[in-house]
Amino acid sequence: MRNGKKAKKCKKNKKRNGPVLLVVLVLIAVVGVETVRVFGQISGARQQEATLHRQVEQMEQENAALRSDISRADDPEFIKELARQRLGMAEQGERIFYDVNH
Repeated sequence: MRNGKKAKKCKKNKKRNGPVLLVVLVLIAVVGVETVRVFGQISGARQQEATLHRQVEQMEQENAALRSDISRADDPEFIKELARQRLGMAEQGERIFYDVNH
């Protein structure tokens, strides 16, 4: 009789384990999908960080150039050169030739 009871218990345990196993498999699948999604977000964030880092470096270079220009604001030669380059101005009697080949 004891062997008969053990066989019935094993069958009942196997029937109970089916839904538990299914729930565990679903949880593993959900965790796997979420892990892949999070890694995708991390990858996107790293790319965005690299882009922002390049932008910061570029802005720092521009700031350094502007600081240099500000420090030479009292230099008459610097002001003349800026007027020539940016405004196309010339001193009295000076001739400007434009290279049309470039």
